[in-house]
This record gives sequence, C-alpha cells and structure tokens, in this order.
Amino acid sequence: MAFRTSSEFENLAEINITPLVDVMLVLLIIFIVTSPMLVQGLQVELPREAASPLPQKAREPLVLTLTRDRLVLVGDRPVHPDLLAEQLGPLLAGGPRPVYLKGDRDLAYGFVVQVLAALNRMGVEEIGMVTAPPERR
Repeated sequence: MAFRTSSEFENLAEINITPLVDVMLVLLIIFIVTSPMLVQGLQVELPREAASPLPQKAREPLVLTLTRDRLVLVGDRPVHPDLLAEQLGPLLAGGPRPVYLKGDRDLAYGFVVQVLAALNRMGVEEIGMVTAPPERR
C-alpha cells in the first residue's frame, strides 16, 4: 500500500464548483417557481366606523325568457311583446339594471331583434344572452 506525499495532495486541493453551481441553480428555480404562490396580500386592520353602506350600482338582473311561440316572460309573468315597454318601464325605473335574455334555440332571429330594439328604446345598456354549456361527448 502506497502513501501519498504532500506534493500529490497539492493537485487535489482545487475545489470543483460545478456541483455547487448546479445546486444553486436548482434552488434558484425552486424559489422562482414558488415565490408567486407565497404572495397572498397584506394583512391590514381596517378602521372601524359607523357609516351607511354605499348604494348598489347594479341591481339584480332582470331575466326575459323568449319562447318558441313568441311569448315573452318577465321572470315568471307572461307579457305580450307589444306591451313589453309598458310592463318593463316600472321595473327599470329605479336605475340601470342588467337584462338577461333566455331565448329558445328555434326562435326566429327577427323576433329576438325586435325585443332587443325594444330594450334599446327603453334605455337598457347592459344585455346578456343566456346559453347552456355544450354537451360533452
């Protein structure tokens, strides 16, 4: 068995930093990936004050259902299409209110345009079209 002399150890005294760089890069990647998950906002203690609540800007939406037989339902109440403005006037008088249309698939496009035009004349600015999600196969 041979022993090494001090001159042989001088060549081995160099530190290989490649594994150190590899470990540091892995740690850096872990911190980069996990840091967005750590940000959840600041904990703030809000002051307590007795004040009246602010008025709601958007009220509950009004749902209009258009059937295949050209019947318009406001909620559950049937309304003749020609009397739509008279019936919706009091419901929309309290301020801006979103209107959602639930139209039958087989309904004529012209009838839908007539209802949309009537809503436009009444000043309804926010109209949504209700759809069903597609069936999964």
